[in-house]
Amino acid sequence: MKKVLAVLLVVVLLFVFAACSSTSTTPSQGSESQQTDGDKVKHIIGMIWYGNTDPMGGTFYAWANHAAEIADVELVWHFGDFTTEAQLAACEQMISAGCEGIYFIPMDTAANLQLGNACKNAGVYWAISNRDILDQDIKAACYANPYMVTHIWDDSYDLAKGMVKILADQGITKVCMISGDPKDAMMVDRNNGYRDGCEDHGIEILGTFQSEIDAKVISDGVSNFLTLYPDMQAILAVNGTGGVGEAIISTLEGSGKDVGSVKVATFDTFAGNKEAFEKGWLSANCGGYTSECLVAFLALVNRVKGNIKTDGPFKLHLSPIIITSSEEMDIFAKYVDNPDVQLYSDEDIRGMLQPTCDEAYYQNILDNWTMDFVRQAVGE
Repeated sequence: MKKVLAVLLVVVLLFVFAACSSTSTTPSQGSESQQTDGDKVKHIIGMIWYGNTDPMGGTFYAWANHAAEIADVELVWHFGDFTTEAQLAACEQMISAGCEGIYFIPMDTAANLQLGNACKNAGVYWAISNRDILDQDIKAACYANPYMVTHIWDDSYDLAKGMVKILADQGITKVCMISGDPKDAMMVDRNNGYRDGCEDHGIEILGTFQSEIDAKVISDGVSNFLTLYPDMQAILAVNGTGGVGEAIISTLEGSGKDVGSVKVATFDTFAGNKEAFEKGWLSANCGGYTSECLVAFLALVNRVKGNIKTDGPFKLHLSPIIITSSEEMDIFAKYVDNPDVQLYSDEDIRGMLQPTCDEAYYQNILDNWTMDFVRQAVGE
């Protein structure tokens, strides 16, 4: 009889142990800290980031590392992934390394679904910024993913229309356009914003070509504009990074045209912006995407730490800063895309890590991202 009771006791204990050891694919509320052998272990966040050598990339790298110190989390960075396959591989490596949250800018629409599913299967939270999701089925699937924390996209469409209005107010009626990749959600918004803005203001688009991160392609394209459309008054460009902005301005300066006789409106800042404004070539450009990156990252940290829990991801948007003068460009260059300047105070960062943070709170931070905010932050 004693042997039978002993066997039954062993069976019961094994059953209880198995039940306690089972895992769940449903996200938990999380905890402020993990414990290993009685010692506090920092939460680990994976950061899939394009690079940290340009102004924007370097600035967010500095901002995120500083915020991580305040939040008491550890960051694992992975740079230079520009395809869905590369981003997915980095994501899987980070999951294997124990990351509890992963932040990334999706390189294309498929990245949202594939990395999101990898995170869901592993019980890892994730957040994205800087891109909308154009495919509505993929967007719905992502929003239904219980591990998606934040989706922030640029108001590229409205911003493009705003820059067209600036040209219209200057009397521009004929433009050429350097368009963006039709497979890139952000570029589609910029393309459509420029086209619709021109239609709204009665501006004729004389010709277009698709932008490339190749100075010669840009220079040749602008030269063709000047040859084929001598009545062109301005150029709309979907991007200015990677040498694009510099190539546009240098081609205009070498064209023999009167200085400032052809205006340029472009997304993104580039080397020589201030001088281009002073000479009259540049009428408008924009930049300052770092704010949305920081908000997406900190909302993710807040969820991983268990401070907040939502029924779906925060859906937020940002309007980058429009720059229309050399004075504004000077302030922007000094303070916005500068890794040595922390525009958000330590108190601001702590404020974004509170249990009371909700979608409206984070959206208000993004809405306040203006040149006036920058001036106030640096005391000018």
